Amino acid sequence: MVLYSGHLIAAMQEYDQTLDEIGVILHSDVSTSVTRLNELELSFDKLSPAQQGRFLTFKGITFIYNAHYREALINFNQAEWLVKDTYLLASLYSYKATAYIATRDFEQALAMMAKSLALIVRIEDVDIKRSAYLRLANLYSGLEANDAVALYATKAIELADADDVKDICTAKLYLAVSSLELRSLDSAFSDFENTLSYCKQNGLSLIANMALKGLGWVKLREGDFPLSRNLLLKALTGYEAFNFQLEISHVHALLAQNYLATGEDAEAKIHAERVITQPEDPSSIEHKQLAYRVLSELAARQGAFEQAYEYSLQDQHYSKLLFDEKKMKALAYQSSKFNVDEKEREINLLNRERELYMAMQRVKERERTNMLMLVTILIGGVIFLAILFIAGMLQKRKYKRMASLDSLTGILNRGAGQELAENLFVQTLAKGGSFSVILFDLDHFKRINDSFGHGTGDWALKKVVEILRSRIRSCDVFSRVGGEEFGIFLPSASEAQALEVAQLCREKIAAINTQHSGHEFSLTASFGVSSMGDSDLSLDPLLHRADLALYAAKSQGRNLVVAYSAALEPDKGSNARQSKLSLSPS
Repeated sequence: MVLYSGHLIAAMQEYDQTLDEIGVILHSDVSTSVTRLNELELSFDKLSPAQQGRFLTFKGITFIYNAHYREALINFNQAEWLVKDTYLLASLYSYKATAYIATRDFEQALAMMAKSLALIVRIEDVDIKRSAYLRLANLYSGLEANDAVALYATKAIELADADDVKDICTAKLYLAVSSLELRSLDSAFSDFENTLSYCKQNGLSLIANMALKGLGWVKLREGDFPLSRNLLLKALTGYEAFNFQLEISHVHALLAQNYLATGEDAEAKIHAERVITQPEDPSSIEHKQLAYRVLSELAARQGAFEQAYEYSLQDQHYSKLLFDEKKMKALAYQSSKFNVDEKEREINLLNRERELYMAMQRVKERERTNMLMLVTILIGGVIFLAILFIAGMLQKRKYKRMASLDSLTGILNRGAGQELAENLFVQTLAKGGSFSVILFDLDHFKRINDSFGHGTGDWALKKVVEILRSRIRSCDVFSRVGGEEFGIFLPSASEAQALEVAQLCREKIAAINTQHSGHEFSLTASFGVSSMGDSDLSLDPLLHRADLALYAAKSQGRNLVVAYSAALEPDKGSNARQSKLSLSPS
């Protein structure tokens, strides 16, 4: 028994040593870390709960480095139940925040950052706390919350000793970046200059190069194009030595703007084209938007207005992506701040009521005056609550409207579309009118996603909606009912009219020029049409028949419009294809 216990302790110590070694190389040699983790995974059941927590945390970090953010979150969620160490748990929450930012779930990212901060304040080790503050500054930088970036970078510097040069250098860079948005350009230039000098002096060349780019960026904004160009070209050379593609792309975008401003069109075009040839990545959206804007202006200068228009469309596309992302970040950040402010307000209100009560007890002779104060406070509270209630109702109405729309295409989603269509159907039925339904499905949509990526698939969905919106009457209901499936509900429309609309929509979709997506592919759709019969008392039968017609259109070769007929009904003995759009329970 004693011998067995000794072997067990030795094995546990060996696993701890292996995890320690992986932790050392995790941020410098990801491939080796993955190999070591895969080897250790064979002994996962033999690890203690704490060791399993460390293992899952490290595995999640490797998934982040390989841009597999959802897999990272799965591992982090499992690790959260096993990790008890305060610092490791704070780090775990920070990495979860990183993954949520990458998946654009900014609300969850802020929640994780709040959890991490709550643990950080309990950590006594100054080095660990300083590192945690820098990680928070980096996360808030990803959310463009520059006031929070400055706050935690300042905290990190306050906890640093003179020999903590890397942390000081990093914190100075964060302060300079936040200064670029929060303060004057002169202040930002001074901060970047200070960062460059300090980091260069201490041999931190990559961060120094980032500060050099910052100097060029400031001078570009000020309109000092010769100095800006000189600084940016030096920064470009520095980044090329590190093969830092994301920063290289940004510098090319800034240089394209610089050369455009000085009328050196050929150089501007070279740098802009270097940006747009980079692979699609959420981190490079802003760079590509700048590059396409430069190319659009260059084409317009040269009289190539058709080319200028195409570049302008790309500029607008990336501008919208940037706007949507900034809006989501701001909404999540402000929502988080509102929750904190609300808690502080409640605490302040409770403290004020307590002070009022004590004052009333101490000063009995001023009872009448105090009563008047209390009534005033109560009335003010009622008014305040009424304002809060009204604001809440308005916000609720706003969110309800947002919830009825499909977030990608901007048209009604399935639930809202069918509810509205059902109401219109009942009204049409009461008047004795006609009612038709068109269902259509983009052909081989999965192939588009698999071949060109989900970004191209999203472009195709939005383009179809953009093209068809103007072809549909204002009284019709246009909704997205599935991944690539759409429905058009036409009150007071016969089958012949619905077929005419469906045929027009089919032709418009087939005529879409997909080159604007960055890829060239065929985009078609199959349509199923059905109209109201004498026995129809709800929308379900029409949806079922339209779905059968859509199925027939796909079976007959796709890119077709098929109207429902009794011949499309399946044999009673066979497994009938049930409409996935039916409102009745399956």
